[in-house]
Amino acid sequence: MAQTATKKLLVVGGSGFLGLSVCKHAIRQGWETVSLSRRGIPELFKQGHRPEWTEKVQWEAGDSLEPATYQHLLENVTDVVHTVGMISEMDYKQVVGAKNLCDAANGVAQLAGEFIGMRDRGNPLRETPRPTFEMVNRDTTITLAKEAAKISSMDAFVFISASDIFPLVDPRYISTKRQAEQFLFARPEFRSIVLRPGKLNIMSFMYSHERPAATPLATAIQLANMVTKPVAKELNTLPYGTSLTTPPLHIDTVANAVITGIAQKGLKGIFDVDTIQQLSRVPHPSPSP
Repeated sequence: MAQTATKKLLVVGGSGFLGLSVCKHAIRQGWETVSLSRRGIPELFKQGHRPEWTEKVQWEAGDSLEPATYQHLLENVTDVVHTVGMISEMDYKQVVGAKNLCDAANGVAQLAGEFIGMRDRGNPLRETPRPTFEMVNRDTTITLAKEAAKISSMDAFVFISASDIFPLVDPRYISTKRQAEQFLFARPEFRSIVLRPGKLNIMSFMYSHERPAATPLATAIQLANMVTKPVAKELNTLPYGTSLTTPPLHIDTVANAVITGIAQKGLKGIFDVDTIQQLSRVPHPSPSP
């Protein structure tokens, strides 16, 4: 089997939920991998609990909105993977990062409060502005794309987006994702690969067995998918009917699709849940020695 070409990946948000999985799969391919995040190396790994593959990742701290903090990392980068995003302008990570159902329930209650208008606007006098959809979903992507366009070695820019939106989520969530996509596809300097892993709501999400609070939800959604499969086409024509027919995706499935998309020369475009699953099943070329 053919060997993969030499690659150098910059994984933005590499210390996060999906970013870690992308880094792991890139290392398995023998690719040079740099993780860029505000925290640098994840706290868990600082405590000594780290798999062997993490030793091969270059963990760097920086701000994706401030090119001066990461321009020194861009030399010879061939591909950028953008995994940063937010579905709420509050700390929703209490939900997705919950280690137990109690923590998850507390986080869900806070999110529900925001969705019905009981949101904490924060202190307007604080020096550090609270992150917004525009800053995180759109501006980080555009800033990185502009820097990536200056690199002669650049090949692909992978952006983790979403296919749709739940009615209670602020519409700015999806509009800022679409604005980022539009900007990427207007860049001729690299090929753009946009993955839309379903609606980012409680009925369709990415999950991992490392976050046990999400597993029961994923199992329930998978069961709902099985029950509704015979009438899936009819349900999909109803408002938000796809919430019952769209399967949750394991983070390794999405990460595999990212690696395949990068490895396949000339591949570009938008990939939904079905095509993400197809991409993830494509055998990877043998790693370079």
